[in-house]
Amino acid sequence: MERNSFVFYKEWKDAIVSLPKDVRLEIYEAIIEYGISGKAPELKQMSSIAFSFIKADIDRNIQRYERIVERNRENGKSGGRPKTKPKETQRNPTKPKETLNDNDNDNDIKKESPNGDKKEADASSCSQTNNDYQKFQDWLTRKAPYCSNIKNFPSQITETEFMKLKEKYTGKQIAETIEQIENRKDLRKRYTNLYRTVLNWAKKEYGS
Repeated sequence: MERNSFVFYKEWKDAIVSLPKDVRLEIYEAIIEYGISGKAPELKQMSSIAFSFIKADIDRNIQRYERIVERNRENGKSGGRPKTKPKETQRNPTKPKETLNDNDNDNDIKKESPNGDKKEADASSCSQTNNDYQKFQDWLTRKAPYCSNIKNFPSQITETEFMKLKEKYTGKQIAETIEQIENRKDLRKRYTNLYRTVLNWAKKEYGS
C-alpha cells in the first residue's frame, strides 16, 4: 500500500554525504521509492549497504505507526481509551511494581552497575535476532561513527555475520572490540571489511 508521506532523517544525509554523487542519487531514489511504495529496488553493492541501514529506520517507523493505528482502532471499538483502574492503596497492592524502563523504541535497557559500566548497557544491542541486529546498528552509528561509515568500511557487518559473532562472543566483547578499532586511528585505515576486522581483533583479545 502506497503512503502519502514518510519521515526523512538528517542523519541519513550525513551518513552518505561523502559518497560519490551517482551513489548518493541512487540511494536517495531508493529511499523515496521504499518510503512511498514499500518496494526495495535493486541497488549496486555500495548503495545497497548504505540503504540497508536507512531501510531499517523506515521499517521501524512503519511498525510503530501501525501499532498506534491498531491501538486507536481497538480503543474506538471499545468506546475510547480504556478507563484507568482506581489507584490501590500502598498497603495492599495486588501486583508488584513494574520497571519504568520501557520506551518507544522497545529497547531493553539494563541497569548500570555501581561502576557505571555503560558498555554493558549499550552492548545490550547485541542480544535477540532481527530486532537485535537493528539495535546493534543503532549502537554502531552512535558509538563508532568511523566504523559505521561505509566510506571507511565498504563491507559492513551483515545480519548473518552479526549472528556469527554472537555465537562466539558476548555483546560486551563485541562492543569493546569495535571501540578499540574506532579509537586506533593509526591502524583502522588499513581495513575495509568491518566483520573480518572485528572477528580477527576479537580472536586476538578473547580467543576463538
